[in-house]
Amino acid sequence: MSSETVRQAGEEKDMKLYELVNFYHVGTDLSCAEAMYNACNEYYKLNLPEEARKMFSVMGLGMQSEQSCCGAFTVAAGMIGLMTAKEGQNDVDNMDGYRMICDLTESFMSDFSTLHCCELQRLQIPGFENPCHLIVEEMAKKLEAILPGSGRN
Repeated sequence: MSSETVRQAGEEKDMKLYELVNFYHVGTDLSCAEAMYNACNEYYKLNLPEEARKMFSVMGLGMQSEQSCCGAFTVAAGMIGLMTAKEGQNDVDNMDGYRMICDLTESFMSDFSTLHCCELQRLQIPGFENPCHLIVEEMAKKLEAILPGSGRN
């Protein structure tokens, strides 16, 4: 599945971020992180280089170990940093990004009680054979609410 496919779908209908995430995630072999990365790159029209995709590619499945943070959350936090940090700005100076990540974390913890990949994978969610499908969809909805249409033309 190429990003060109989504671009064509996005031109026919103004897709929400969660719809793009589902397009990339449900019924594909992409990890949660890859799906979130591809959807954000499309939705926010970032045109990120291949190097950025490679960097995020190992963040799925809790950093490939299932023992770390949800890959979709990690990519969402990276996107917040990408879109809020100013050129040459240190982390301590990015209060907008800090607040957004705190909001995202609080919301995610309220809904799922953990950010830990293997605990999320064990959740029993009615109507979902794979709980990650709902988790990644909800992450995309929360990210879109925090960064509504930022960077979109």
